[in-house]
Amino acid sequence: MTRFVFGLSAIVALAATASSRAEEVRDIDNVVQPFLQKHCVECHDAEVQKGEFRVDNLSPKVGTENTPQWLEIMERINTGEMPPKKVKVRPGADESAKVVEWIAARMKEGESARMAARGRVSYNRLTRDEYVNTVRDLIGVHFDANDPGNLLEDPEWHGFERIGSVLTLSPSNIEKYLGAAETILDEAYPDPLPENAKPAPLFGGSKPAIEEEQINERHRERLRELGLLDKVRFEMWAGDIFRHSNLREPLPGPGIYEISYTLSGLKPENGRAPRLKVYETRLDRVLFERDIVAPEDKPITVTFSAHLPKDPHIHVYNDVPGPSNNPRSGRHGEVPFISTKVGRIPWQMKLTDEAGQARYPFLILDSVSWKGPIIEEHERQLRNDYMPSEEGNMQQARACLATLAKRAFRRPVADEEIDHYLRIVESELDAKETFRNAVKAGMLAILNSKSFLFIAEGDENTSRHTLNDWEIASRLSYLLWNTMPDAELFALAEQGKLRDKAVLAQQVTRLLADARSRRFTDSFATQWLRLKKVGMFPPDKNLYPDYDNALETSMVGETKAFFREVLSSGLTLREFLHSDWSMMNLRLAQFYGLPEGTLGGADEFQRVSLPADSHRGGLLTQASILSLTSDGVRHRPVHRGVWVMESIFGKSPPPPPANVNPIPTNPTGPKATLRQKLEAHVQDANCAACHAKIDPLGLAFENYDAIGRWRTEEVTDGIGENPKVTAAGMLPDGREYLNVDEFKKLLVADLDAFNYTFIEKLATYGLRRSMSFDDRDNLKAIAAASKAMDYRVKDIVTALVSSDLFQKR
Repeated sequence: MTRFVFGLSAIVALAATASSRAEEVRDIDNVVQPFLQKHCVECHDAEVQKGEFRVDNLSPKVGTENTPQWLEIMERINTGEMPPKKVKVRPGADESAKVVEWIAARMKEGESARMAARGRVSYNRLTRDEYVNTVRDLIGVHFDANDPGNLLEDPEWHGFERIGSVLTLSPSNIEKYLGAAETILDEAYPDPLPENAKPAPLFGGSKPAIEEEQINERHRERLRELGLLDKVRFEMWAGDIFRHSNLREPLPGPGIYEISYTLSGLKPENGRAPRLKVYETRLDRVLFERDIVAPEDKPITVTFSAHLPKDPHIHVYNDVPGPSNNPRSGRHGEVPFISTKVGRIPWQMKLTDEAGQARYPFLILDSVSWKGPIIEEHERQLRNDYMPSEEGNMQQARACLATLAKRAFRRPVADEEIDHYLRIVESELDAKETFRNAVKAGMLAILNSKSFLFIAEGDENTSRHTLNDWEIASRLSYLLWNTMPDAELFALAEQGKLRDKAVLAQQVTRLLADARSRRFTDSFATQWLRLKKVGMFPPDKNLYPDYDNALETSMVGETKAFFREVLSSGLTLREFLHSDWSMMNLRLAQFYGLPEGTLGGADEFQRVSLPADSHRGGLLTQASILSLTSDGVRHRPVHRGVWVMESIFGKSPPPPPANVNPIPTNPTGPKATLRQKLEAHVQDANCAACHAKIDPLGLAFENYDAIGRWRTEEVTDGIGENPKVTAAGMLPDGREYLNVDEFKKLLVADLDAFNYTFIEKLATYGLRRSMSFDDRDNLKAIAAASKAMDYRVKDIVTALVSSDLFQKR
């Protein structure tokens, strides 16, 4: 027994040290030691060892050593399996919960420490988006990494996709990168034209939606006589497909093409607008989508650019719900469509009512135009920088490879490195390859080098814990632009000025003012708030018939635009928790039941003031956040509470006990809200302690259903009337709220907790690693700077980049 007490004391002493640094759990020696000694020692010491399990010889480094054993202890206590039910004295739920929380916190700290561990050199692989952006800025090619067969999806850690220790390089990755580089170089440097051949003119042209040969011969002659043959149009009902976008001649090759559609869109009064969606079937990619409202006699032209393969397969949809085009009444007949006034075949459904108003949302397509491939002048210049202008000139080849390598590696390149790539060119020439292809082989090797695919920090020959200027340039550009440094950052790095915090602050202002900073706002908001989970469980069409892809896109778009507005307008963290405005488009305003006012098209977001009774404002009551914590059928208050705990307070609850019975639906009993069922469900002592901390953070949103619509009663199974919902609650610290607005005000009153969490999330994103104990003081310093600047988000970004933490590996 003495040995156990001594060992336990060591464990508790070290654990107390760790917890004091984390400031999360206090007086561990008064919680853990009495619990283990009272409930565990008798059966699990050196003499007894029931189940061949001991607690007296576990490592004191909780979270880093003997992790399976500590997890076993946590799980057995959490499920109530241990201590066994036959013992006379069993711990209370609160007592067990404290021990479980302590072990869970140590496990999280241990995981963070492992994720933050760094050797002499840290290699952080580029994400898919970073690879795409870097290739575009490096060589002027718009590579589509997400297309089928291209790069693999990035793994994530707690929502973040930039964590270096997670982004490993497998053999399948290497094969994908090799294929990607070959595709990129083939597009940048296609086979040259035969000698004396003239360059082909820019591909392009127009075609009517319905060409003459597509019209029945009998009707063709009739329309020619009436002078209407060139007036034939293609009418598109809801869900209808147009498959004839391509011109007769094939595209000259892959690249960026500009496509234009001239069309009208008729919108029923108080109904949905028709929605144009252009979709490439083989790439499984939406090229463009937009609501179209234009009179039949005043068509508009919409133009967009897209990167396309040489032989694209394009389908155009009217992507709105409505009567199907498949039944006989809606199907296209052989009589060509001219206008709604001319009419349709008698058995076809009418497009308009007697007053000429559209009965359903439909499109009228007139023509399609193409132009491309479009290569911007700066993109052409980049490509010229890397390809010798003189056939067989090896000196030029070396200079071109050196230019490419320095930009691609984002650092100075040694002569020995260039020699290596030049030898590849020479070996290709020895194998009788053409000079152009030999140089491309050297370029291929550069694009598959670890110095390009990875952002390296540190030195192999010495232990260096701070970044040099070139590494700072890359860290900053990949933070705010998701791409390689530009010429100005490279110049500052070469001059050794990027460790000057005033210079860094100036660069933050410059980078955020650039349009490329939208990559940061979209990417960070998506990863911090877990926006990729929106739509993971598609809402049940029977329960939520108004939910579609356009609405889902608008939901996510609101949140991204909101973050961007807070940052660019110099607003504070308070806006994320509670605001009297939001970013709105027409589709979302209709969904929220808000005044449409001066809102333009359904896809363009603009800042709007919210009515006092809107029940919106801030992030927490946006439909994207409310729907990502649902299962597609019903809202999930516990998941909403966990989301708030993790995203706003930066804390993760202990794992739930295994084999917990699901919340019953009670389809044959009296109707009850999910909250009432949950309250009955968590009476189990093993559940109640944790739910007491989680549930109040989620129950505040009871007035919102699974897709974020406001409601006052809950539609549920059972007998009787639908019950009224209640959104009142009490936080674990005793503060009470009556509704979601009061809940949000309580969060604003506790702004320092959110301030620290936001900074930790931002630092995790920017430094590509989890935060550990060693970062605590730096994070506190940034939090203090944030508070002094009234929590302005732009100032927080600047404070992070200007901090000592940002210059540490």
